[in-house]
Amino acid sequence: MLTALPAPDTAGYFAGMSTDIWGTPRTPLYGWAASLLGAGPQTPGLVGSFQVVLLVVATFMLYFGAQAGGIGRAGAFFLALAGILSQSALFHVRLLLPETPAISMLMIAFAGTLMASRGRNAFWLWVAPIALATGAAYLLRPSFLPAIFVVPILWLLFAIRNGQTRTATTALVLLLAVGAPFIVQSTIRWRAVGDFNIVSFGGYQMSPMAGFMLTPDLVARLPEDARATGQEILAAREAAESAGQVAPTPKNSSGIRSFVSASLGYFDIYARTYDALLVEISKLQRPDENWIAFDRRLRQFSFATIAAAPGRWLAWVGGAMARFVGRAVTTNAPMLLACFLLLPVGLIALIRRSGLDGVRQDLAPVIAVALAWLAATGPLIVLVTFPATRYIDTAAALLPAVPATLALAIVGGLRARRDGTS
Repeated sequence: MLTALPAPDTAGYFAGMSTDIWGTPRTPLYGWAASLLGAGPQTPGLVGSFQVVLLVVATFMLYFGAQAGGIGRAGAFFLALAGILSQSALFHVRLLLPETPAISMLMIAFAGTLMASRGRNAFWLWVAPIALATGAAYLLRPSFLPAIFVVPILWLLFAIRNGQTRTATTALVLLLAVGAPFIVQSTIRWRAVGDFNIVSFGGYQMSPMAGFMLTPDLVARLPEDARATGQEILAAREAAESAGQVAPTPKNSSGIRSFVSASLGYFDIYARTYDALLVEISKLQRPDENWIAFDRRLRQFSFATIAAAPGRWLAWVGGAMARFVGRAVTTNAPMLLACFLLLPVGLIALIRRSGLDGVRQDLAPVIAVALAWLAATGPLIVLVTFPATRYIDTAAALLPAVPATLALAIVGGLRARRDGTS
């Protein structure tokens, strides 16, 4: 695992490094950092070793940070264990992709946030590292942008729990700090290429979602400035469907092709061919159109489509959430293992009518951290694209800590009952 391997997306992170770093579909941070470690699109350099070491360091920091924030040793241990043994970490730690470094940096940011909740001195000691780690996380993986708001909220919850005062003002300071990297890079890009964002990719990524919604009637209802793009994408989708490259919307029980019905009941049909439609849409970039203009055009089209058919978008979100929640449990090996441990001890505790031991005090804060991680990494993959497996694995990384902590609390309660009645 110490030797990095290229992935299909790897080359994109090194594109434009010496020419147009702000006009490419990827943020330049990962390519720049990997280049310093001797890596290239097909050259591993020291990236594999660095990513493994960074993940281990982040895990230990999360463990000690959780304890510093008032979580017991058991809860802190399970949070750290969930982080280092998550499917996302194990599957992607050796790939030339920003996934694992982004996870590691966000874990470090969470660790610092928990440490900073102890008191005002701790806050001012950790505010800069938290801002840098959070910024690095979402600059590496823009789908982590909700962390800008989640990190201050997480700090606020634990600061109140730990008896801090004047928390609202301090949380605002933290919000400004973790948002600063976004403002800085977006400003630089705006001055360089006229686009205020950390990267031009969102419109392109969400265009298949809008493209699957299209019908001739819906295209006719689009604003004039988005209608031509809608017609192009609808034609591209229908051609790809005829060629067998993209799955068509299936008929419902009434024999009608219903996007709403398919999204809610058979979402994986769209998930399976999302990237195939994305490839077809990429061919629509005009010869005189640079990437930023192309992404902006697709973003305008996508938002116009959602505005014209909000019910279809809500159906998409519902289907995406169903896929996300199901896979976060049923195809998440650490989560399944934790649940399998919880089930028998829970049944035994129910039969013997035993309670929970002192570990139960860790449950609420562990749940808060796991849900904060979910909120920082999950919303965008449901709202503006489809939840691919690697995105789900990332967002669900800390969830196994919850059933694991509960199982240990039940075991402790069973032991206490046994000792008390023996």
